[in-house]
Amino acid sequence: MKLLGCVLLAASSAWSATAAEFYQVRGGIPNSQHFFKNDKVGNQYLFFIGDSVLAGTGLKDANLRYSFQMVQGFKKYFPQAGLHETRHMQPGGSWFGLYRVSKGQAVFGEVIASGHLAILDFAADDRNVPVDQAKLSLEGLVRQVTLYRATHSRILVYTLTPEMLQDYKAGRTPAYIQASEQIAEHYGIPSVNLAQYAAQKINAGEIPFEKFSADGINPTDAGAKIYAEAIAKFVDALLTAYPVPDKPRNYTLPAPLFAETDDNGRIIAYEDQQVQRSAQWKPGQMSPIGPFRHLLVADQSGAELKLKFKGSEIGLIDVVDKDSADLEFAVDGAAFRKLAAPKDVTAPTMRPVSLAKNLDRKAEHEIVLKVASPGTARMGGFLLNGTVADAFAGMDTLQKIDAIYAGMDPLKFQPPAGRFANMPQTMKKLREGGELRMVLLGDSIMGNTSGSSFELLLMRDYPKCKLNKITSLRSSTGCKYYKEENRVQDYVLKHKPDLLVIGGISNGGDAEAVRSVVKQVRAQQPGVEVLLLTPVFGSINDAHIRTFTREIDTTTSNFRFNMQKVAAEEKCAFFDMTGPWWEYIQNSGKTYGWFMGDAVHANARGCQIIGRLLECWFKE
Repeated sequence: MKLLGCVLLAASSAWSATAAEFYQVRGGIPNSQHFFKNDKVGNQYLFFIGDSVLAGTGLKDANLRYSFQMVQGFKKYFPQAGLHETRHMQPGGSWFGLYRVSKGQAVFGEVIASGHLAILDFAADDRNVPVDQAKLSLEGLVRQVTLYRATHSRILVYTLTPEMLQDYKAGRTPAYIQASEQIAEHYGIPSVNLAQYAAQKINAGEIPFEKFSADGINPTDAGAKIYAEAIAKFVDALLTAYPVPDKPRNYTLPAPLFAETDDNGRIIAYEDQQVQRSAQWKPGQMSPIGPFRHLLVADQSGAELKLKFKGSEIGLIDVVDKDSADLEFAVDGAAFRKLAAPKDVTAPTMRPVSLAKNLDRKAEHEIVLKVASPGTARMGGFLLNGTVADAFAGMDTLQKIDAIYAGMDPLKFQPPAGRFANMPQTMKKLREGGELRMVLLGDSIMGNTSGSSFELLLMRDYPKCKLNKITSLRSSTGCKYYKEENRVQDYVLKHKPDLLVIGGISNGGDAEAVRSVVKQVRAQQPGVEVLLLTPVFGSINDAHIRTFTREIDTTTSNFRFNMQKVAAEEKCAFFDMTGPWWEYIQNSGKTYGWFMGDAVHANARGCQIIGRLLECWFKE
């Protein structure tokens, strides 16, 4: 491993001279302690990101992995908290981590930095790059985690590598540990040096290195027990160092420790408006692996992509397989360079790779990428430490959603006649003018409905009416919840609706719960008109997708049919949105993930399907 210069060694001497312990508590994790103590829903996610050691590779007892042991240590102090670990293993060490956790740049719906505690472990993979590069990506990653959520607590973990063991045998602190500890000190982050703890045991003759690790990186069960000892001591010190605060506080980022650090890492998805592509590329194609929800695919040589950007580094993330094509790329008009398809892959594999580094981060650059051989290219996006222009800059919301929809196939939907029979006052206000108060009741899918900004489309069609859309939601919640304890008062009636719209995917198939809400609302406010929507979006395994029929199945008891009956019996308007929504997706030539923001919810394109269907349904 390449050593750092004298400046780094001198700067690190202050902490190393006093670091008798293998851990440093520093600022602790008081925010996480607050969330642990005040957990009301049993849903506390801890975000681990790292390599094969974190995965527990090679362990016979998976519960010996240090991440599990750390969570158990937290539970000892906060037994009532519902703690869950989410482990994200990846190639590329902290370099790719810098791109993967950035806010608003998830890999096609993947959410990495969830929860409130980020545990970062990259020592094993970062050994493959010079320390003076690893330190910049690690600092950038630390900053990205805080930029993602200002209340994020953070912990750095260092596991043992053969190079570190040799340094400790020689009485030296490994250069990677020195650099990492400088970063931890600069940002007040706790750290646990499992490498030092294990090296002391090995060098003292308590366990041979060969029995500690069979491959030099991943611990055996015996080695993992040593890590577990260290984790227990660290957690005890960590959770007793500071009292639990009454409320979390935001961490304020200081200036970067290293002048070269760039914390603008992001994944520019291939579908970004600024990515220009030739006609040979097919967007929205199914990916053979996660976390991609869809890919851009080409099987013709010469297929080309272009991107203009500002930033210090540009790379790509794609999927490579046995049939992958070679690529070639050029930055700023330089000669094309070849990126060969790997020859040793036996199955689809995610490939993050840097193409150009040390660019002037303030200057504008352009990259051109081409398919350069027979085979298939499967593109996910560009890895950019920098920025691209906002294609929607200067647009208002209506212009933006029109621009999004312009890039989609138009809807071909003919709404049923007689659909306005049970909402005469709503249609009167739309046609003749005045304010129409519309309350959307449901779950996060109704949040997607609101996010479509369909009310702007309706006001364009009915310019005399001012539509006041009120979104009244609770995540993962349907009418089984809203019907109880007079909750309709807070969620519906206090908003004084003219039109109540009930939808979403969280009604549990219970149309009678929907009926109960309708009856309660009208008992207290008789003039309210109601529109019932059948489900859209959700998991591919949800019943409305799994058992889909274009028209409502009237031969069995199912939610769409039962909602239709409730609507007829309670004199509500009814829109079977499920039918035309899923038909549109099936006929699009795109995979479902093309319209998804995560495993359940719509992205901007998916929201426009909802919004444009509602526009069609309301249009005379």
